Amino acid sequence: MWRLSPRQPTLSLMVEATNEHFTLPEKGLVGRHAIFDPAMLDTPHIDDAFTAQQDERPWKVSVKRRHALSTVSFPFNPLDVVGWHGDLSVVRINWRDIRPLMSHRAHLPPSAHTTFVAGRFVVCTFVPRPFESDPEALKLPFFHNNDDFDEVIFYHKGSFFSRDNIHPGMMTVHPSGFTHGPHPKALNNMLSQPKPATDEYAVMIDTRDPLEVGEAAASVENAAYVDSWKAQ
Repeated sequence: MWRLSPRQPTLSLMVEATNEHFTLPEKGLVGRHAIFDPAMLDTPHIDDAFTAQQDERPWKVSVKRRHALSTVSFPFNPLDVVGWHGDLSVVRINWRDIRPLMSHRAHLPPSAHTTFVAGRFVVCTFVPRPFESDPEALKLPFFHNNDDFDEVIFYHKGSFFSRDNIHPGMMTVHPSGFTHGPHPKALNNMLSQPKPATDEYAVMIDTRDPLEVGEAAASVENAAYVDSWKAQ
């Protein structure tokens, strides 16, 4: 059981691994400390703030199963642990602790920035990194087709070097079979970027199962997004 207790109004992107759990990606030859050191994963602490919440007031716990919510009522705060053992734990990683993989001669595919892995999808995190330094290196993502994955990118902050008219708080959906790549204005910088490093902070979710777009998305959809690949 877990809960979020923000100190101020907070907007969150919630990504659930239903009937699954998150694991760390296989790092291969670059080693287990690549991208981020597992020691930087922050876990809950039994501190004064945690024990101070323990009381005898009634509490309700929501249990999500089969796309439905059930409520379990307790006559006390169920977060009354004094310690725990097990294979799963709530963890978090600050993007500031991520050290992205880099190459001076070739633009690495997004999969090199995988942060967490679940059974049917992966989560990647894009953080600032130096551009490729080789004069002939392509300094942009290549055009590609999603054959096996639906791709969602949430743009948190910064300037997105491969996109035009994308602003913080926006989200793009590129379904399987949709060919896409850099926008025309970005192509002007494919061999020489005006800045030495990227300035983007974004989260990408690639899913093997097709995504369903909820009704609420229609009220904020930019229907002209598909036209952003047309030369102006």
